[in-house]
Amino acid sequence: MKRAKGLTLVEVLVALAILALIGPVLAGFIGYLRINTRAEVRSQAVTLAQERLESLRLINPQTLPQGGCQEETRSRGGRTYTVRTCYCENPGLCGAGARHLVVRVFLSGETTPVYQVETVYTQLR
Repeated sequence: MKRAKGLTLVEVLVALAILALIGPVLAGFIGYLRINTRAEVRSQAVTLAQERLESLRLINPQTLPQGGCQEETRSRGGRTYTVRTCYCENPGLCGAGARHLVVRVFLSGETTPVYQVETVYTQLR
């Protein structure tokens, strides 16, 4: 008697049981990778914003622009970010010796900032 080619019902059931066990584990792992990657991206964005603010901290606020934005592209951890610094978005916080600054950090290709911080720089006498 010749044996038919193909899978038996028992083999198919065992394969489905194995997939049923592996599926949720794999989905959990993928979710963990997404959360971990997003946290890493945000951490790098915070560092870039802090570096930008530190570079501006030593400058006399009166020499900073009274409007507009400046952008620079920076790389961290194999990713490309855009750091956008906007001046005096709130004109009420800008004056003779003060500048309102907003620093937004975008991941390349995204329109929503990963991180945003704002402050007012003044000159102390």
